[in-house]
Amino acid sequence: MRRNSQQNRPYNCNYWAEVRTGEDPMRAYRKIKKKMKDDKFIEEIKERQYYHKPSDKRQERRKKRALVLRRLQRDNDDNRFMGRRK
Repeated sequence: MRRNSQQNRPYNCNYWAEVRTGEDPMRAYRKIKKKMKDDKFIEEIKERQYYHKPSDKRQERRKKRALVLRRLQRDNDDNRFMGRRK
């Protein structure tokens, strides 16, 4: 496998973690999992697994936007009444 001369990692590899002597390999595995989760790699694969119509995508975005607005409105109402709800 071709190596990148600048770093000690495989060439053209997005996720990697170096395991030094005496270190736990599971720790490196957890680091890679965290990088993949932060990158939303798995979510992207699951999302692209099936075709979604553009109208369904728009409807989903509207639902998410409405949910965010409801949460913000609820937080705003809580702050206005100092924790007391109507």
